[in-house]
Amino acid sequence: MSGLMVQKHSPQQALERLQAAAAHAHSAGPQSIQLGDLSLNYVDAPSLYTAYKNIFVDRIYHLTQSSDAPVLIDGGAHIGLAAMYWKRQFPGAKITCFEPDETALSLLRQNLSDNGIDDVTIVAAGLSDQEGVAAFQGDGADGGRIETPDATIRSHSSGTVRTIRLSKHLTGPVDLLKLNIEGQEWPVLCELEQSGRIGLIRRMVIEYHGWPGSRQSLGDMLNLLDRCGYRYLLHDFDRETNPATKPPFRIRTNAPWFCLVYAEQVAAAGSSTAQKVELETINWGELRRVTPVSRVFGLDRGTPVDRYYIERFLAHHTSDICGHVLEIGDATYTRKFGGSKVSRSDVLHAVEGHRAATIIGDLSTGAGIPPCTFDCILLTQTLHVIEDYRSAIVNAARALKHGGVLLATLPGISQISRYDMERWGDWWRFTSRSAHRLLADVFGNGRVEINIFGNVLATTAFLQGISAEELRPDELDHFDQDYELVLAVRAFKGNPS
Repeated sequence: MSGLMVQKHSPQQALERLQAAAAHAHSAGPQSIQLGDLSLNYVDAPSLYTAYKNIFVDRIYHLTQSSDAPVLIDGGAHIGLAAMYWKRQFPGAKITCFEPDETALSLLRQNLSDNGIDDVTIVAAGLSDQEGVAAFQGDGADGGRIETPDATIRSHSSGTVRTIRLSKHLTGPVDLLKLNIEGQEWPVLCELEQSGRIGLIRRMVIEYHGWPGSRQSLGDMLNLLDRCGYRYLLHDFDRETNPATKPPFRIRTNAPWFCLVYAEQVAAAGSSTAQKVELETINWGELRRVTPVSRVFGLDRGTPVDRYYIERFLAHHTSDICGHVLEIGDATYTRKFGGSKVSRSDVLHAVEGHRAATIIGDLSTGAGIPPCTFDCILLTQTLHVIEDYRSAIVNAARALKHGGVLLATLPGISQISRYDMERWGDWWRFTSRSAHRLLADVFGNGRVEINIFGNVLATTAFLQGISAEELRPDELDHFDQDYELVLAVRAFKGNPS
């Protein structure tokens, strides 16, 4: 291991010495340098120079904190510069470092040991939105990347690393989360929000990576932080570190760019002197109750809210409800929306002897259901009560003629159907993304259309069992993408190639 001694100077003076050393560095493999009383082991001098400048000179991870023992998480710890900075600022800090790269891990452990730091928890894994093993590309410098399907990977060395969810490691409040995880920041933030643990984090410093060829997720990240109660600031480094964002502006299709997002909970701003947010008083009225207004979806009061949306969807697709039509359970919607356009109507039921059934069969196995027979199948609020819903979709497609149409609705947000639960099971709820994927896997990507219905008021009414007639049309028809009450799908069966 080669070595270089730099006498004790201020961080700026040490940076100048380090810059000169980096400019003349030719050694490959592990190296060491002494910056004042800081001993550092590294493999890439230019990367060390940039990281030292950002962390020790520009102080991008500096924490204004009254506690002597803040809880700090270093996601993408690399060789440990942030942890060493924090330990200088707060010797009693409780730090957890996550790092998947074996080379960086070795240097991280050595750097902490060489600088007398023995109370940092190190987790040898990469942060992701799922537990498991992922392909990993090292870059031979300041880290590496977990491979994603849309990423343009910098090729240096390949292998696999263990991935974990950060939410499982959040057992209490966190004063600062640092995320520098080379493009995994968006899935990690999504998983934190979905787990309900993101509120434990008071402050974050996130390095956003705009990789060529990858999806742009910065806007999504900022929206997520906003709805989770954070205020944020953006910083795009200096021209030396991040030239792609500096004028004269142009989009460089082959150049990455970076920015820091500092986020802080509104209630944490100003720490102990923060003002409490004054909340609007909610008049719960008759809805301050732990039992619903109706346990039968509002049928005893009028039209269930989900049925309002289902019928609106079918009314829009009446031209598809024609020829030979199959409906599940009864022919109500076939008659109402097909009328004279229907030449033959069949009703499918799984139980022998059902009064309305003309076909006894099982969608999950296909038994009893004739293939290539129907011009249209109406599958309203059915798939969620079929355990093997994937096979049910395959068998529905099989039963359609070529050129036939499946009109299906699925619950997104709903109470349990006790009737179904006690007979064959109430198994599933869906989202627009999962519904599209399920149908597109069978019918083809360009042959599936998804319609989404719902908003918070309509969803609240539906869960309480308040009927559609008790809401105004504008209240029912307002759409909010975060409240997917009913998903409606039109899937077209193309002709064989």
